[in-house]
Amino acid sequence: MKKNKTYMAVSIFGINSVAAFGRVRWAAILVLFVSVLLPKMSQGQQKEKMIEMTVLPGLQFSLPRFHVYPGQQVKIKFTNTDDMDHNLLILKPGKREDVVRKATEMTAKGLKNQYVPPGGDVLWHTAVLHHADSELLTFRAPKEEGIYPYVCTLPGHGFVMYGAMYVNASGEMPPIEKDNHISPTRKKPEEGHVHHQSHPYPLKPPYLYRLYIEGAGPAAIAVHLPHKLSYCWDAGACRFRFAWKGDFVDNTDLWKGHKDARAVILGDIFYRETKEAVISIGNAGSESKPHFKGYKIVDGGYPEFHYTINGISVFELIKESKDGKGLVRSFRIPQLKDKVRFDFTHTDAVHYYFNGQELSADHLELGVNEGKQFTVEARIIK
Repeated sequence: MKKNKTYMAVSIFGINSVAAFGRVRWAAILVLFVSVLLPKMSQGQQKEKMIEMTVLPGLQFSLPRFHVYPGQQVKIKFTNTDDMDHNLLILKPGKREDVVRKATEMTAKGLKNQYVPPGGDVLWHTAVLHHADSELLTFRAPKEEGIYPYVCTLPGHGFVMYGAMYVNASGEMPPIEKDNHISPTRKKPEEGHVHHQSHPYPLKPPYLYRLYIEGAGPAAIAVHLPHKLSYCWDAGACRFRFAWKGDFVDNTDLWKGHKDARAVILGDIFYRETKEAVISIGNAGSESKPHFKGYKIVDGGYPEFHYTINGISVFELIKESKDGKGLVRSFRIPQLKDKVRFDFTHTDAVHYYFNGQELSADHLELGVNEGKQFTVEARIIK
């Protein structure tokens, strides 16, 4: 009988051991399943992402871009450290230009609606913030990977004041100097982008400012070239406005937020373009309003402007002449299927040349083959 009790005790002990071993085995399998078979989740995805965003002089966000993981909890504290008003909108991928255009078209209703156009392209946004105001955006990042632009949509700001929120599981972003989703003026090593300095990019021509300036619309872009040549290109009207020789511009009043402030030209204007339609495609008078599509930095820092006329893309690149005594204007119209006409203002101070020959009239008309890519030179005579 004693033996039986001992046997039973041993048997019970054995059953418990087997059960315990089974529990351990299933626990090990579960751990293996979670750690190996399920996608790994980095520590960055598990914790909240806190981002401090301010404003640099020259209409720039302090961060040209940042990364979050799909579904990650995100907080962005946006503080307007500028004297000018700004807002912050986070958009669906590829929608920056459309949203900026719609915000501009809001005109008088813009401020009342915080310059946030209706529609589903705006995911999150702040109000329009005055100097020293802050607002906290709290949201969960989209589950769909992509590049989500953020932008200030006050009139004219969106052409240069924008950045990119990268949403992906890898945590990777392209080299900043090759990133086409951020403002071209921010394509420099990242260690310098948070410093509050007078100029957010090196002052070695060519370089540009998006600014308000007398003689152009609110979407003016001023470009400083070598040989102390500068010009103003109007993104709203999609055309060259004027050029000057000397120093560039003084933005002091503009950056300080003075009412109705304009940049001051530090030189002498030698040419003003008075023609409304510089590029005409097909029959004269048939052109629709041109639409600005943006610009990219090419050939060592020069902006190439992209706009459409009747749905046809036009690319315009302006450089200084080799001797510094004029401007070289190059046009590309790859989809051209009709004649093209280039109009300009004829003055005594500037003469236009095509293929080395001076243009006696105030326009140049080309057929399809020549018109797809052509260059004219504006030489300073006086």
